[in-house]
Amino acid sequence: MSEAVAYIPSRSLPARLNRRLTQWRAARPADLRFDAPILSICFDDFPVSAAQAGARILESHGARGTFYAAAALAETDGPCGRNFSPAHARALAAAGHEIGCHTFEHEDCAVRDTYATLQDIAKNRDALAAMGCAPAESLAYPYGETRVDLKKALPPRFAAARGILPGLNVRRADLAQLRAFPLFGAGAMGRAHAALTQAAARNAWMIAFTHDVSNDPSPWGTSEAALDRFIAAARAAGLRILPVAEALKERC
Repeated sequence: MSEAVAYIPSRSLPARLNRRLTQWRAARPADLRFDAPILSICFDDFPVSAAQAGARILESHGARGTFYAAAALAETDGPCGRNFSPAHARALAAAGHEIGCHTFEHEDCAVRDTYATLQDIAKNRDALAAMGCAPAESLAYPYGETRVDLKKALPPRFAAARGILPGLNVRRADLAQLRAFPLFGAGAMGRAHAALTQAAARNAWMIAFTHDVSNDPSPWGTSEAALDRFIAAARAAGLRILPVAEALKERC
């Protein structure tokens, strides 16, 4: 796959309004409170560069992250580079990182039948188990897209699901569509650094996500230097850095 044919969800006005409406309608409302601010770093899809450079940078700071896997993408070439292998997933899990669940085919959940998506999630569960991964406790919607009926129908084995609309997860939150900040795109790193300051002041949980990590990242990736600076800034601000499933267990 090349960048030219990478799928991009609709950006029309109706699609944007529906995206906001879906986020607003909480399927698993929760009152999230923490004793200290937390940061979770996520790598979606996930490319080999994330499994290697991304994990190495996190580990250099004594931290671990969440790697969301869509099994159908394993050992294929995508818009963010070569994707992970089963060996990468096993090595990350052995090092203390979380292997989270995408869907198997990595299709847009907002335009797909909900039952078909649930079947695809189950297929991904089975494929990841065959790779030697423990059952995933957290889900990320491919492209950040979902539907209200899907949010309500998610299997209870998932403690939470994550989207891509920005915001901190504290006090009133939706465990079926947690908010997250991108670490790529114009101005994204500046907004993410500002969110670290807000998270520290509010004892909030901040989730940040990217795809590839390299010195020459794709439009959906982050440079090694930028990721390292961001994690160092989080440490300096007093944020604990935990995988998504572990962060959820820290709620008061």
